[in-house]
Amino acid sequence: MNPKEISYPKQLLVEGRDTEVFFLALIRTLSLGDIQLQNFGGKDELADFLSALVASPGFKTKVNSLGVVRDADNDALSAFRSVCSGLRKSKLTVPKEPAVIFDGNPRVGVFILPNAESRGMLETICLDSVSNDPAMVCISEYFRCLEDVGLVPSNIDKAKVQAFLASRQKPGLRLGQAASKGYWQFSNQIFDNLKRFLISL
Repeated sequence: MNPKEISYPKQLLVEGRDTEVFFLALIRTLSLGDIQLQNFGGKDELADFLSALVASPGFKTKVNSLGVVRDADNDALSAFRSVCSGLRKSKLTVPKEPAVIFDGNPRVGVFILPNAESRGMLETICLDSVSNDPAMVCISEYFRCLEDVGLVPSNIDKAKVQAFLASRQKPGLRLGQAASKGYWQFSNQIFDNLKRFLISL
């Protein structure tokens, strides 16, 4: 992945196209008009993407803050350290902890999904936001049934997101598209830390 031309002073780097579409919807909801999204691809591509971004025309003169968002997967601390390693290689400010924007030139912050400390991913926080939806009872029963017959998906949160989206009036949307349709409850307090991070960027 190559960085887009720099247009805004706040740069938010996210992992993958679906995540980019999700954050477009969240940023629109928060009425944050000065954040430019950059899709860095997969987690193993972040370091090279950061190097290319820092070398981009206008980075030093236009960018005053930089946020990086990636999934914790199995280990939030390991994910945070991995991002910090990429930042260090590009001679950018290295945050001391996740979910906080640290002073520098530019200011830098890292948010590890779902909540900066637990294992999981974007799908995890989205599922948490709809935990009280009536469909979730049926979805839990469905996955219990699958487990009983020995059919366990390799990524349970991704599978549950697909089951939830299949329960909507217009099934078949991807996670990011579902965000733009209002399927994920951005008003739920589960998103508060992430929203604070974006607002403070």
